[in-house]
Amino acid sequence: MSVVSRALKSLLAGLTVAAALAGAVAPAAAGSSWDDIRPMLFGERKIASGLGIVTFTAPYRAEDDRRVPVSAVAAFPDGRSVKSVAFIIDENPMPMAATFRFDRGRDKVGLGIDIRLNGPSMVRAVVEASDGQLYMAESLVKTSGLGACAAPPVGDAAAALRTLGNMELAALPTAADSPFTRSARLKIRHPQNTGMQMNQITLLYIPARYVDEVEVRHGQERLFTVETGFALSEDPRIDFDYQSNGGDVLTVRMRDTDGAMFQRSFPHGVGG
Repeated sequence: MSVVSRALKSLLAGLTVAAALAGAVAPAAAGSSWDDIRPMLFGERKIASGLGIVTFTAPYRAEDDRRVPVSAVAAFPDGRSVKSVAFIIDENPMPMAATFRFDRGRDKVGLGIDIRLNGPSMVRAVVEASDGQLYMAESLVKTSGLGACAAPPVGDAAAALRTLGNMELAALPTAADSPFTRSARLKIRHPQNTGMQMNQITLLYIPARYVDEVEVRHGQERLFTVETGFALSEDPRIDFDYQSNGGDVLTVRMRDTDGAMFQRSFPHGVGG
């Protein structure tokens, strides 16, 4: 992660979490949150409609505000490739959920994650092409009002720390017409503490600690890095596809905001 992007994410998190803890975050008027978020993330760059380029999938209403599945497929038929894909949640305390960056240009990319929703919100996928152009698709997702970013963690906190950093990788079905494309599901054990959750016994806020960056390699080739925040659900899920290069292993490296580093290698057949 660059120094600039790290500083920007810290600024977004610090300002919005402080406001939320002070009770200052109120439902925004339609469009107002995005109007504030957009220049912080993209400056004055034009963002075009993703129609015909980005297929974004999200539920109309979340079944569980703490774990809402969203996915995006981006494809360029004109020779350009996908440089990055960002998932953004307008009304969350930390709007940027995840930004995937690809080292090698690909004309088509499929991704999926589970997110937390603090309330009803527009959820967006912004795709950057190899020529720097931006394209966006979005969907309004309604919620139950749980306030998932401040909801108490699920399960035992001590057990969560014991398994923190454990990873699983499983193959997902792949289209029959894509013999060199593989799909995989990565699961990472991590409590994803937001800094807004209260310990139900001590009534003190649990310090923020969440996955900060994930890198996935196939053999010696880096497939992508993803910069993340606490908008990813507890025990994050990342679905991704990739082009098989003949490598024997898929290696995952993960770092969290406490600076803890974890790495695991999987036989290529496990992840596709």
